[in-house]
Amino acid sequence: MNAKLFKQTSLVVMMSAVLSGCGAFSTLDEVVPDNTQKYRKAETMPPLDVPPDLSTVRINDDIAGTDDSTATYSEFEEAASNPLAAKYNLTPEKKPSLAGEGRSRHLVVPGDREVTWQRIQEFWANKGLEIDRIDGRIGLMDTVTDADGYAYRVRMERGDTSKMAEIYLNATDETQANSQKNEATLRDMADYLGSLYQEDVAKVEAQKPAPAPEETAQVFLMDDENGQQSLVVEQDFQTVWRRVGRVLDSKGFAVEDRDRSRGYYFVRYIDPFKEIEEDDEGFFSSLAFWRDDAEKNPQEYYYIKMNSEATDTRVMVLDAEENRTSSDTAKRLLNLIQEQLAP
Repeated sequence: MNAKLFKQTSLVVMMSAVLSGCGAFSTLDEVVPDNTQKYRKAETMPPLDVPPDLSTVRINDDIAGTDDSTATYSEFEEAASNPLAAKYNLTPEKKPSLAGEGRSRHLVVPGDREVTWQRIQEFWANKGLEIDRIDGRIGLMDTVTDADGYAYRVRMERGDTSKMAEIYLNATDETQANSQKNEATLRDMADYLGSLYQEDVAKVEAQKPAPAPEETAQVFLMDDENGQQSLVVEQDFQTVWRRVGRVLDSKGFAVEDRDRSRGYYFVRYIDPFKEIEEDDEGFFSSLAFWRDDAEKNPQEYYYIKMNSEATDTRVMVLDAEENRTSSDTAKRLLNLIQEQLAP
């Protein structure tokens, strides 16, 4: 094959490859169309509607594991379907509540089931309806007909726990069942049982022993060695630690550090009496709690130290070097704490 023929053959092969490639691209474009222009024209959808009392902030906080006072959607549904929640202010896991829809509509009642069964009988008596027949073994109770010729059937089943009952209400003759009448009566029963349950809760709370008030503890000012003083509080360390912390906060101390394991608060305290003694410029100079760091000095810093001694707790004042001090300022600090802790 001469050179001229070789060149012609190569040109034909190259043109065939180009034409084949164009066909391939055409086929690919049909399978995966170019939607670039459509993407450019895409619009943002409007935000989803949020149910009443459910803020987007609450949604984000729930994801992050934080807490907020905004109502959740489940709480919104609960308030709408359960009339006893707001009326008796009972906790969600321990209150009578209406549940289910249609034929599954029922009342969930916490407490002993035998007590609930007896109270249902009392409910009918208060409505002026006698019991036609009753079988506590299977939890069935039929009433006589009311003024409208309507007789009720109560079915009580075991709830999720042994101290929970589910109450279903219908007509003895299901062919004459009136859903509106059943719902109204079930709500009346819920109100009746709910009020009694609230009384039960109040009785239990009343029988609980009242906690001993912290203010009844005796506080003694003790004279120790070398003119030093300390307070002995007839309470355990944990209680005294908490109470002393509240005293420091309420009296405006600047708590620079605290270490419960070592039992101390490191505070800054500018003794107003000491300021008056050392500074003749006037009373208001003693109120300069805001002085710059450069003006600070060790005489303004103290450790309020607590040691556990059996059932009592000893409170001492140490200087900035954690040494016991017999200074007048330390004694005034102890007197101030004693005034706040004493009964």
